[in-house]
This record gives sequence, structure tokens and C-alpha cells, in this order.
Amino acid sequence: MSSTRSDPASATPASAADEDCDRAIAEFSKALELQPNAAEAFYGRGLAYQHKWAFAEALADYDRAIELAPHHADALFKRSIVHRQLGAFDKAAADFDRAVQILWRQHGATSAGKP
Repeated sequence: MSSTRSDPASATPASAADEDCDRAIAEFSKALELQPNAAEAFYGRGLAYQHKWAFAEALADYDRAIELAPHHADALFKRSIVHRQLGAFDKAAADFDRAVQILWRQHGATSAGKP
């Protein structure tokens, strides 16, 4: 039986992608030691944790990124995916809706007055 990403329990030991994620997590962690309020570093580390299926850690980092940058639509969207993976569908929908609203406002502001 082959291993799939949909079943983390059957995942193979450290792949090259996992090693890349581990390096990214370490680098973002170093950046956060220097700049503890860097929303983009929390977001980036959250992406790496999410890729590794470390959802609790990803969620904590997305939460902090959003706390620091409330209009971070990408962090909201990625957090919605984690919530969905964890079965928190109401939270997933709320984050997704908020991300879409932010992007809609940003798009409207940048295209105002354009045909």
C-alpha cells in the first residue's frame, strides 16, 4: 500500500520537502528572534508547518500573523484551510469570508476609476 499525504500516519520518513520545511521553520524562527513582531515571518513559518501537517503549530503562527496584521488576507485564507482540515468548518468559513472581503476591498481601492 502506498503512502499518501491525506494520511499523515502513513507518511514516509523525512522527504526532501520535509527537510526544506524544517530549514524554513528554523530560518523563520531565527528571524522571529530578531523581530518578534514580524507578521510575515509568522505567516511563512505557518506555511511550513502546514505543509508538514503540523496543524496546531500552523494555526498558532497564523493566529499571531493575523493579530499583528489583521488585513493579512493570505494568512486568513491559509488559516481557513487549517480549520477545515481540523473539522472546524464554521471557523474555516468565517476566515475565508473575511479574506475575500479584504481582497475585494483592496481590489476595489486599486481599480477605482479604471474602466
